[in-house]
Amino acid sequence: MRELLVLGGGIPRVRLLRSFVGAIACFVLPAASWLQGSGTFAWTMYSRAAEFRIELVVTDVGGHRRSRNPTALAERATPEMASLLGGSDHWRQGPSVEALRSHLDDLAEVACRETGSADVELTLHERTLGGSDRSTASRRVCTR
Repeated sequence: MRELLVLGGGIPRVRLLRSFVGAIACFVLPAASWLQGSGTFAWTMYSRAAEFRIELVVTDVGGHRRSRNPTALAERATPEMASLLGGSDHWRQGPSVEALRSHLDDLAEVACRETGSADVELTLHERTLGGSDRSTASRRVCTR
């Protein structure tokens, strides 16, 4: 039985398997996510901390535009999203807002339902600690 668990060089197969899985988890996945652009599995410590704010502009049926506080959308959001929305009408520091950016269209849909507006424009403004600014917008015509 011992012969089945040991390779020719005396290295147990279990140790070899653990080493292989460890190499994938520690090197291949982080490198691949870095090359892909997200860096999700790459250890970057606090390099993704940034300041952000959300601008919510609604248009009523009469065509009048007005700003609304995006914190009001937190009540209908997931707990993770609600923590990002709270106080987001002014610059606040937080973790990576990649999840918020990728679900901006969904959040605009929630804003349509919550505000009862004809049109919603949601803009995420970001300032990274490295000094680069980024804005991502989502506009949705609300259906009734």
